[in-house]
Amino acid sequence: MTTAEGKTHLKEELSDATNDAYIDTLIAAAQAYVENFTNRKLTEATYYLYLSEFPRGAIVLPFNPIKTITSIKYYDTSNTQQTLSATSYFYSVYEEPCGLRPTDSWPSTYDDRMDAVTIEFVGGYTSPDTCPADLKHAVKLMLTDMYNNRGNILKERMEIMHTLMWPNRVFHSPLENT
Repeated sequence: MTTAEGKTHLKEELSDATNDAYIDTLIAAAQAYVENFTNRKLTEATYYLYLSEFPRGAIVLPFNPIKTITSIKYYDTSNTQQTLSATSYFYSVYEEPCGLRPTDSWPSTYDDRMDAVTIEFVGGYTSPDTCPADLKHAVKLMLTDMYNNRGNILKERMEIMHTLMWPNRVFHSPLENT
């Protein structure tokens, strides 16, 4: 959500820049809340997932939607960085949560690195038009509540926002990536 969209939603005068920085902060906080609750990214960007080793099974990415896997790099048993061939794994951008699976098996990694595996990927909604309307509405409701109540968010409003976000929530298992 842009500052102008936020101001329009709040019925603030677009030409008055007095509260722009504050509104931008509230927009960021509302979007972060929706993203954290749903395990989705509302804005497309490049992200990185670091693992200390390859898991026994699938590598589950921490949120959705996923656009593409840019690369999987790892440190082999000699502590030399390698790039895994794209033919060595498969995934579906439609799976939620998205899991990367080896076509055969994951390679062995160097034992003494916390960043032995680095997955670079692009995730998030590509445009406001592709973001679910109920998530955009939840951001707007939260923005309005934070702006009008200055930190005193009412329980009833949170229940409404959770109702809007719940169908879009991606659930993760505590056993992922182990």
